[in-house]
Amino acid sequence: MQFNLLHGFTQTSESWAQPIAALKERLPAATFWAPDMPGHGNGMTLPYSLTEGATVIAELASPGIWIGYSMGGRYLLHIATQHPEVVTALVLVSTTAGLDTSEEREERRNADHVLADSIERDGVSAFLQRWMALPLFSRLRPSATDLAARHRNSSTGLAESLRHAGTGCQQPLWDELASVDVPTLVVTGSEDEKFCALGARLTQTMPQAKHVTMSEAGHAAHLENSKEFAEHVVDWANSVSTRSPST
Repeated sequence: MQFNLLHGFTQTSESWAQPIAALKERLPAATFWAPDMPGHGNGMTLPYSLTEGATVIAELASPGIWIGYSMGGRYLLHIATQHPEVVTALVLVSTTAGLDTSEEREERRNADHVLADSIERDGVSAFLQRWMALPLFSRLRPSATDLAARHRNSSTGLAESLRHAGTGCQQPLWDELASVDVPTLVVTGSEDEKFCALGARLTQTMPQAKHVTMSEAGHAAHLENSKEFAEHVVDWANSVSTRSPST
């Protein structure tokens, strides 16, 4: 069983260490690929839009079960709609298919540009201190390795990620999701009400989607309780039949 894992904003491939370890306990024969996303870690040359980045990532990957968290989940939805040949199943953690109106997207783009400017002005460490203090991450206790890797991100990389792949830049994919007919697990934390609602909407829109809500968890549910997350993923993966990717 092949897993391809796409991390969230400010993270790196190191952020998957605990979920991968928990998955390996249940699936010792599984293989894992977790790239640094565009603008993060040793990630690909910037700038990449979500559609461009999805193509590059899909071309590097082996077909398998994809897991995407937040920003990584948004890239993953583009992979699923643009490159279904590499997707056998999906796990979407705290993911949206985009903002519905042009006014919402413009407002978000403007906010992301302000945020990007602040990262370049103040530096990564100062930004991470503010970012990790958001209520969204109140339950998250990142490992020392994960936190150190986040600090190695560049201010230019994070800023350009917001400018080219932020939620405001994403054309909504809601109308396209009916065509993503593969087993899909949607995971949200019970204390993240916004993404619980978005998760329910994804589940209603995607033909083979199942929604799991992790109790006493927030936005980064897979990191807050990696063991429980792995249990949900493995139990679901064992219960569904994943098709061979189309050619």
